[in-house]
Amino acid sequence: MEDKEPMTPAEAGTETPKTEAQTQEAEAQAAEAVATEPEVSQAPEPVAEEPAVEETAVEETAPTAEMTMEQALQEAEGRLGAKVRRGQVIKGRVVFVGSEGVAVDVGAKVEGIIPFNQLTEEPLSEEELKNMLKPGDEVEVYVVRVDLPNNVIILSKKRAEADKAWRKIAELYEKGEPVEVTVREKVRGGLVAYLEGVRAFIPASQVDIKRVSDLEEFVGKTIPVKITEINRKKGRVILSRRALLEEEQKKKRAEVLERLQPGDEVEGKVVEVTEFGAFVNLGAIDGLIHRSELSWGRFEHPKEVVKVGDEVKAKVLSVDRERERVNLSIKALTPDPWQTAAEKYEVGQRIKGKVVGLTPFGAFVEIEPGLEGLIHITEMSWTKRPRHPSDVLKEGEEVEAVVLRIDPEQRRLSLGLRQTLPDPWKELPEKYPPGTVVKGKITGVTDFGVFVEIEDGIEGLVHISELDYEHIDNPAEKFKKGDELEVVVLNIDATDQRVSLSRKRLLPPPVPTEDEEKEKKRRPRQKKSKGKRPPQRGPRRERELPGIATAQGADLGSFVGGETNTSVKLGDLYGDLLADLGLEEEAEAKAEEE
Repeated sequence: MEDKEPMTPAEAGTETPKTEAQTQEAEAQAAEAVATEPEVSQAPEPVAEEPAVEETAVEETAPTAEMTMEQALQEAEGRLGAKVRRGQVIKGRVVFVGSEGVAVDVGAKVEGIIPFNQLTEEPLSEEELKNMLKPGDEVEVYVVRVDLPNNVIILSKKRAEADKAWRKIAELYEKGEPVEVTVREKVRGGLVAYLEGVRAFIPASQVDIKRVSDLEEFVGKTIPVKITEINRKKGRVILSRRALLEEEQKKKRAEVLERLQPGDEVEGKVVEVTEFGAFVNLGAIDGLIHRSELSWGRFEHPKEVVKVGDEVKAKVLSVDRERERVNLSIKALTPDPWQTAAEKYEVGQRIKGKVVGLTPFGAFVEIEPGLEGLIHITEMSWTKRPRHPSDVLKEGEEVEAVVLRIDPEQRRLSLGLRQTLPDPWKELPEKYPPGTVVKGKITGVTDFGVFVEIEDGIEGLVHISELDYEHIDNPAEKFKKGDELEVVVLNIDATDQRVSLSRKRLLPPPVPTEDEEKEKKRRPRQKKSKGKRPPQRGPRRERELPGIATAQGADLGSFVGGETNTSVKLGDLYGDLLADLGLEEEAEAKAEEE
């Protein structure tokens, strides 16, 4: 049903608009009330003229007494009308229930009317509205409009209830007391509930401490809330359940923080895992286990150690009551593996582990959680120097290694991979004695010589001076990587892992020219050193180089693969070697003296 009487703009502001139709209806009533407002203001005028009426009654005779009676009646009516003013909240008694509304005696000369649409906010049928009040019932109403000349007083029961509710809400807001409300419906952004009959809103962020994915579960439930904001003009009431939960949690959190002490062992459930650690619920507060305190072992992400929902035991490291922070540790409950490493492992022992990290200088192998050793890149192979450890090992691979050095104080463990294999350098000197002729591929060419691989992973150096009798400025012009080269072994140093080779020793010596012969004769003779024993005279011994010839007097062509008509003994073939040692000149000097 529609209202029969209008409301002023001020009155419209005191109501809580529910629907668009009601809002439009209130605006129309406010416009109509503004037009009729001057008539209402004239109602108290008979009361202002009261003294003049009394003076006339004293001076006039009997006929005037009738006028005085009429004025007295008007005065009484005026006083009755003056008691009922627009905006009042008064009590009255129901006289009867008519077809347009409920008549109520409010102590004025006329009865006030409560239109059916002013009885309640609830959507009731006309029959239900007529049965709400009965004659003789006492009811509290709000005076919407007073027009005594036209015998009209418009009342509202629901506005009286709303006014009373707003006063109650304001009182609860000032006290900060929690209240209980029943959630009516879910709307965009939150929930709707009614507090003292006034529509109130609970934002989704204020429903719980944690984000609630489905608000539908709260519809129909009665929950405790706190009033956080009221605005009667806008008809706005904001409630919060989260505020009460936070206050309650703060009290419990203070109790837990007061109880916890560093060194205590606690149990809790993992509620969140992040890059920097895991949070464990201890009841009213969450403690943080930093990733460095999760395990002695190595891992990429904390979720590899713990998962959400896991029940864990931890040790309290520190408690910050001001900042409400608790730091926990799981690994503090287990012994440090380095404390027993020296007892469990010794130098030379073979152990197995898992490759957990590769760096340019080596590979880290986990022997047990929290105990890692390093295989340096130089300890990976006897014969090869890998460019990167990934050329030999892969991350996650199970390997066997030998303990080379262990230092628990510095937390260092050196391991060797090549020590698990036989050392080929130990057998190399016996396998390739000096003078052995071998063939191999050129693996590198430098300014100072050529590297030749004599067997898998073992290289020897042919120095630039041992490449040819003729001086070579740039070896790269004559030798290419990958070419096969025949060389002779000069020396093998197994300790320093070095092999000296020569190509020149397999080439025929150049025939000296006449100028070289003359220059050789013009060389000054070496004087005999005083005190030295003169060398014994005897036949010249032929020097043989093992591995090149098996008998003296062998043909030179058999060594260099060429044809020659000259038979050269090994002593002549390696005359250049004697010249380098200064022995040839000494031999010539002895011959001339003889």
